[in-house]
Order: sequence, then C-alpha cells, then structure tokens
Amino acid sequence: MKTSRLFFIAPAAFVLAACAEIDVNVDVIPAETISTVTFSAVMDNNNPGSKAVIGTNPETSKPLTFWENGDEITVYSQGTGDSGNQSGYTFSTTLGANASSADFTYTGDGWVAGSAYMAIYPATGSRSVNFTPQETVASSGEYFYRMAAVDVPHFQTLVANSFDRNAMVATAYSTDNTFAFKSAVALLKFRVSDADVKGGTVVVANKKISGRFRADLSTTSPYEPILTDYDQTTYDNVEFSIDGSTSLSTGTDYYVAVRPTELDTDLKVYLNGYLVKTVAKAQLGSIVRNKIYNLGTLSKAGAAEILLNFDFAGTPPTVDPAWPTAAKDYNNNGNGTSSIERVYPLYGTNYSFVLADPADAQNSQVYWLSGSGIVFNAAKRYFGFPAISGYKLTKVVCYKKSGSTDAKFKMVSNIVNSSSTPTLVTGGDEQAFNTNGAYYTFDLSGTEVNTRYYLYCSVKGTVATFTLTYEPD
Repeated sequence: MKTSRLFFIAPAAFVLAACAEIDVNVDVIPAETISTVTFSAVMDNNNPGSKAVIGTNPETSKPLTFWENGDEITVYSQGTGDSGNQSGYTFSTTLGANASSADFTYTGDGWVAGSAYMAIYPATGSRSVNFTPQETVASSGEYFYRMAAVDVPHFQTLVANSFDRNAMVATAYSTDNTFAFKSAVALLKFRVSDADVKGGTVVVANKKISGRFRADLSTTSPYEPILTDYDQTTYDNVEFSIDGSTSLSTGTDYYVAVRPTELDTDLKVYLNGYLVKTVAKAQLGSIVRNKIYNLGTLSKAGAAEILLNFDFAGTPPTVDPAWPTAAKDYNNNGNGTSSIERVYPLYGTNYSFVLADPADAQNSQVYWLSGSGIVFNAAKRYFGFPAISGYKLTKVVCYKKSGSTDAKFKMVSNIVNSSSTPTLVTGGDEQAFNTNGAYYTFDLSGTEVNTRYYLYCSVKGTVATFTLTYEPD
C-alpha cells in the first residue's frame, strides 16, 4: 500500500467581493494506484488569526471564508476520461480550529493523474464532467469546460454571522497543477429588527436563482464559472430559516446564496411571509457572482404584502387533529358536513386550510399523500386557502410534481352541492394541469379581505405546493 504527500494549492479560502485571488500549487500526481494522497492548502501565506467562519483579509480588508474541520472538496481528473460521468475523489480536512490553511486527504485506491483537473466545493460526488471545450448556445463563440449537477439549495439553513456551507458553491480548473477556486454564487447579507422572525424567502420572479445547474468554466484563465440552466429543477426563490421554529437573532448578520442573474423584475425579500424589502431592478441591474449584497436591517413594519409557501410534498406536520392521509380517512366528522379544517404551522403561525367534498357528498376524497401533495381523489372537490385578517388573496401558484396529467382546476369562492356550479373568482378560470414538474398560476382580482377561497377540481389530480400572495385592502 503506497502513500503520497502532494502539495496542492487548493483554495484555503474563498474570496468574496473582489478579494484577491488565491492560488495554490500541486505537484504532478503519478498515474498509478495509491492509497493515501494529502493536499496541503495555503492562502497567500497570510494567517488572519480569525476564528470566525467569515473573517477579513488583512491585506485587502475584504470578506473571506476559512476552512472548517471536516470540509471536503471533490477533484475530477482528465486522466479518468475527457467526458462522461465521474465519481471524483473527495479530500477532507481535519482541523482543531477554523484556519486559512489546511491539509486535505484522500484515502482509497484508484487515483489517476491527468493533463487537467476540475474541482468543486462543497464535495458532492458523482457528476458528468467534460474536459473538452464546449460551445454554449447562450454565449455563441465562447467555449467552456463543464460540470453537471451543481446545486444552489432552494432551502438554506441560516448560520449566525455566516452562511449555509452547502450553498457556497466554488469551482476550479487546472492545467498546470495550480488551483484557484472561484465562487460561483452571490451572497445576500441582512439583519432583522424583529424578535419573532422564524424565516423567510428571497424572490426574483421568473428568474432561476436556486436549484440544479451546470457549471460552465471559461477555457481561459482565470476559469470563471457560469451556472447554466440545463432543464433541471430550478426555482425563482430561496427559502431560509434556522430550523423552521427558532427565531433569528437581532443584530446578527445572516447570508443567503443565490445564483447570479440579470434582473427582469424587482428582487423581493419576505420575513415570516411579509414583504420587507424591494430592490428595484433598475437599481440593482444584475446579481454578480463573488459579491456580497448588503440588504441592511429588515423589519416587518408596514409590510405591503404577504407571500406564503406551503409545501405538501413532504410529510404532514404533527398537529391535532391530524391531516387525513388517505381517501375516506375521515367521515365528514360524523356530523353531516362535507368539509374539515386543518392547520399548517409556518413561521410560528397556524394557517387554516379546508378540505371539502360537495355539500351533498358522503365520502371524503381530499387528503395529504406524503411525497406527492394534496390529492383530489375525485372531481368536484375543494381545497380552501387561509383567510387572513386585513389581507386579500391575490395570487395562487400551484406546483404539480406528479399524478394524473388530465387534472383540471379553477378558483372559486364557495362550496355547493354536486349538481350546482360554484362561483368562479375573476382570474381563476379553469386550467389543465397537464405537465408534471410545472407551475400553474392564478392571478386573482375582486377578492375580499379575511375571506377564504378554494381551488376546485373538475378533473381529479394532485398538487404538491402552493405559493399564496395576499395584499392589504
């Protein structure tokens, strides 16, 4: 069993906001099977002496981040193949404290040297890579190396004075055994002034700022990454919280990572669902990688609208009474009515939903199916959205994950018996939910405050998530 020690300039720190670039050197790796490979990582021979995850470069006064114990990077070698799926080689650190330099070690057989290498942080294992320059349609005449399956998480965990390290995507390419990692994302920085904030959402309507992308690395130094949409699951928002129930601390910096993009619409930030910040597209223009955008201290006071995302694709919350999880799971409460009311806890508030059959029906046919969503198991069934005091429902976005592609839905204002027609809400005209993995939007008008409205099923189907917008009267 052989052991090799290799001195590798991997990024000891990812530099943000126009920080100095960090280069690291690596010896040529012999093309043979080995058992242990160790990479020594340094950063400009500087040691800021900070124990914080986000610190300050003493020479540039710019923010930077340090390695933590257990951090991992994955390296892909051209020696394994010019293109195709590679499992990569994962190198990890063992540190007693956060540091700007660290040793990264891979233990296992199979390392193959190549004429080029690509690497990514955080380590994520197998993916399709391409060391042969590829032309990208969106940038005709430009060529890129590629790494598929690069994720900017849709749900991010807030960390006091830091960020979700799973979201801090950085990439590197080397032809001369020198890596200079580049951040592929931008960071939004903020504080909160309210003591009861449980989480929130960043939205750039119609722009893909989170989800799964392909990293296209420029074929010329410094090999800067572009996160490219390639028809995978993406979102125009990022949801964030500490754990869904813990309040954020006032006077504390938090960071959310987003995919860089040009803005066609305003950037909006919501806390506990309340709109607290709007950054005009004309003011911002674009979100650029490797920069931190300071949104300042955010407050719920004077919120202009409420945006609530209810995800029914998971498992039902533990509440009393429990949500029905199968057809006929409840018997109309045994009181001759055709509907039941259940709550969904979000940001510390219990929001009330109604599951209903026609007024003259005998069987309960609306329920929560774990992994799928709200199932309308028969036609002429209703799903009633929360009524909020002082606010009116103005927009409903439905995400269809799976189920029948014959499904049809519309928005109505009342529950009637099976032989009658419920009242259509303006903007709630019937739509065919005929594509799994697609979003369907109802822009409503003429709605009233503190009033419940219903998604009505004319042909049975399943809806995974609902994003609801409420506006004050």
